[in-house]
Amino acid sequence: MDEKVPELLNLTKKLLDQTTAIVKAAVLQDRVGLKEVRYQIFLRVQLSETLKFGYGAYYSCYHGWGHGAIGAARSIYEILLDIKYINQDETLKEIHFSRFVDHGAEYFYHEMQRILQLGEEVSQEVQNERAQKYEQLKKKYNDKHKQEVDSGTKKADATSRYRPYNWAGIDLSEKVKKLNIDNFNKFHQFYKNLSNLSHVNIGATLDAIKEITDDQFTVNWNLCPGPKHSYSILIVIFPCILWILMEYMEYFEIKHSRYPNLEKIEEDFKNLLQ
Repeated sequence: MDEKVPELLNLTKKLLDQTTAIVKAAVLQDRVGLKEVRYQIFLRVQLSETLKFGYGAYYSCYHGWGHGAIGAARSIYEILLDIKYINQDETLKEIHFSRFVDHGAEYFYHEMQRILQLGEEVSQEVQNERAQKYEQLKKKYNDKHKQEVDSGTKKADATSRYRPYNWAGIDLSEKVKKLNIDNFNKFHQFYKNLSNLSHVNIGATLDAIKEITDDQFTVNWNLCPGPKHSYSILIVIFPCILWILMEYMEYFEIKHSRYPNLEKIEEDFKNLLQ
């Protein structure tokens, strides 16, 4: 598998560069409704974050630090799941999207609480910049939480502070099941493997243990760069970036015929893994 890493790196870089070119060439619509503007911003931000994480993962693997790219790969996968989950059902799209936005606004609210508690450690300029937005959010979320607590609202239906995992109120495995996409359960296993590697404890980080005996274990102290994990990371981030880009192109009605290289990059990736 590791012998395929150089070509996977090459294809991933091509995909990232092509995605960047598509984003830069896209023309914004002059006038759209409020709901559409909100979703356009969401989609552009998600693709922007995907590119940042994608280039970060690519350069980590390129320089041999595959382990350092694990977090970026997981984040790209989570972005894909959010987009797919929001779009899975047109009748639920606005509900799911509103929950996503609500979660982000509430996170900002709690971040402002932390900033104000830090006092002089945060510049007055930053505090002033966010103070007005904070005041707008404060009453909304204080009232909302009180009503939910008093009424005994279930966690899955409550605002994010009382939800058990994230904005959707379900964990990632449940999201995957609800999406019902062919082979996605199998693909999710790669994410779980990367998650195990990213949690630094003896039970999860078995790749760092060289030998175990009755009374001791030997840790691998090899800190030199190497291709380990790069293969798993690249076969996760490549299709995720591609799927996110497809969602972007479909929504903004960007014709695939304008970018014939994209189809060739995808075909080369599939052929490499056969």
